[in-house]
Amino acid sequence: MQQPDFIKNIKSNSDDVNQALIEKAYFFALNAHKSQKRYSGDPYISHPVKVAEILTGLKLDTATIITGLLHDTVEDTLASIEEIKNIFGAEVATLVAGVTKISKIKAHSDKKNQAENFRKLILAVSKDIRVLLVKLADRLHNMRTLKFIPSEERRKSIALETMEIYAPLAGRLGMQSFRDELEDLSFKILNEAAYNSIKNRVDYLKNSSSNLTEKINIQIVNLLTEEEINCDVFGREKKIYSIWRKMQLKEIAFRQLSDIFAYRIITKNKSDCYRALGIIHTKWSAVPGSFKDYISTPKINNYSSLHTTIVGPQRQRVELQIRTKEMSQIADSGIAAHWQYKDNYNLTDDSSSDPINVTWLRDLVDILDSGATSEELLEATKLEMFQQQVFCFTPKGDLIHLPENSNPIDFAYALHSEIGNRCIGSKVNGKSQPLFIKLSNGDEVEILTSRGQEPSEVWGNIATTAKAQSSIKRFFKKQENSDFLDLGNRILLNSLGYKEDLPDDIANQMMDKFRKKSLNDLLISVGKGHIKNKEIVKFKPRKRLSFFTRYRKNPNKKLPLEIKGLQAGLAVHFAECCLPLPNENIIGVSESDVGVIIHNSNCKKLTEDFEEDLWLTATWKDIDENQLFTSRIKISVVNEPGSLGILASHIGQNGGNIINLNISEKSNDYFDMIFEINLKDLKHLNLIIENLRELDIVSMVKRFFIN
Repeated sequence: MQQPDFIKNIKSNSDDVNQALIEKAYFFALNAHKSQKRYSGDPYISHPVKVAEILTGLKLDTATIITGLLHDTVEDTLASIEEIKNIFGAEVATLVAGVTKISKIKAHSDKKNQAENFRKLILAVSKDIRVLLVKLADRLHNMRTLKFIPSEERRKSIALETMEIYAPLAGRLGMQSFRDELEDLSFKILNEAAYNSIKNRVDYLKNSSSNLTEKINIQIVNLLTEEEINCDVFGREKKIYSIWRKMQLKEIAFRQLSDIFAYRIITKNKSDCYRALGIIHTKWSAVPGSFKDYISTPKINNYSSLHTTIVGPQRQRVELQIRTKEMSQIADSGIAAHWQYKDNYNLTDDSSSDPINVTWLRDLVDILDSGATSEELLEATKLEMFQQQVFCFTPKGDLIHLPENSNPIDFAYALHSEIGNRCIGSKVNGKSQPLFIKLSNGDEVEILTSRGQEPSEVWGNIATTAKAQSSIKRFFKKQENSDFLDLGNRILLNSLGYKEDLPDDIANQMMDKFRKKSLNDLLISVGKGHIKNKEIVKFKPRKRLSFFTRYRKNPNKKLPLEIKGLQAGLAVHFAECCLPLPNENIIGVSESDVGVIIHNSNCKKLTEDFEEDLWLTATWKDIDENQLFTSRIKISVVNEPGSLGILASHIGQNGGNIINLNISEKSNDYFDMIFEINLKDLKHLNLIIENLRELDIVSMVKRFFIN
């Protein structure tokens, strides 16, 4: 294929675009899609070219146009994001990655899947709104060629998703021409009979009323020219779906509609808009209640215009829209008409200089952050995107847009979440009013706050806007998580035997084990009971003090014990904490990865560290008279030369064999010494202790346990 015309003529659209780089992107996409076809039979490259043409027509930047050319390469070809980054730069790669994530969203009739798809869409768009502009252009061209998809069910599924999600999003971005076309294309698929019926009637009226339409146009132009207002006047017809929606809303027949045809008056400046309105209302009668001033109070998508309906020159009702050329451009292209990309704008930033009001989109990101489900997000979005707006003011005159049926709680959270949380009352037009009162256009609302105030849980049912509901939900979730975090911390410290903070190594081990991103997430899960105590105690550290902290295997082949329930092949150890001896009561404890550990039945660690269902009954049996066992004694001895020798001599004389020694404390007067001794049994140990007590240099001697 030859280079597309839009690339050849691209310089005429904007001097800022890089024509050479766009041409390079075209040939990259052409090569990537070279063997692919669309349902229509056309080469696949025709689709990204059309998408890029649409974006070029919106006069968008180089990176966005290139993204339009490359948006399907990663998903449908062998091209990779890394390759695109190396050739076209990080900015293009990021945009293509964002559009690719949305492109993986498939149209589903299932509401749960559709809601999850919409959640992914908002997350992708939140980084850069250009992702959504490319996706809208992509969806627009796909809708234009939807008839080639053979499956009727799939066509209707795509059309429904377009009608419910993409068309309203285009409207919210002020891209009215996109919204109108997406709605009409979807409506034709979803209700072809109604579409054709209305289209035939509009075509008939257009042909039969062409002379009348031209006469009205000429009379308006002549009237305004006489008053020295330079302007252009264009006649236009309502879109098919717009007519259908109005018929359904007002429950009227087609013949009862009075504004099938309307006129758009384009003036040079804002002042001329109001002058033209005054002249027209002076000449012809205005229909009561039809006047709307969207110049002084623009719509949330930045739409500005004067609307009025008059009883016109031929006694016909005529709808008029009066605006400047700039307003008209914004009305058609919305955010794309004046978006500045140089600042790398990002919806997660709170910018007061948005080129168009995107607070509603930022609110959707906030709803996601509040933990709302995908279904809640989708329903909240539909509620706010399809509802009409009311315009209210703060006492300082700041304009606040809210959906119809909003109340002071919604108004408070629209100002700021902290103002909403501290709200205690409201004044509407200077009078105290309850928080649940419905607000109307033009209301001045003052929010009364108090530092000690917190939102009521009832507010979640009273609030109507998604932002207010998500902010209230976030407040209580944060409060609840704070309680669970504190509880989880106390549970962990108590279960693992720590008095203050959990050591970093233990915390990291537990976060890895339970797949938690942070210590707070771990503590909250413990507090909620998602992590059980039996899983926690596995991380309890074993105390390891100097030479006597290791389990020692029994070196004898013949085990001098009988253990009920002992599994074959399990190793048996004597616990170093209490070093049990023959002739005293013992208990076995089964520990994973260790075997069976024999404890003195009075050992404190039995009740502190082990649950009773791990205990095994154990008794001494068939003890060899030559077999030696280890025990531990603590002696306080006078600090004088020869003391250690006297102690060692007496222990040896009584048949004990010293195998280790630790000086635990030392002062000018005394030593505290811990001896490990090999001996026969409990009786032998007591004999050694009694003999040591007879020595003048010994002030204390006792059997020593590790607690």
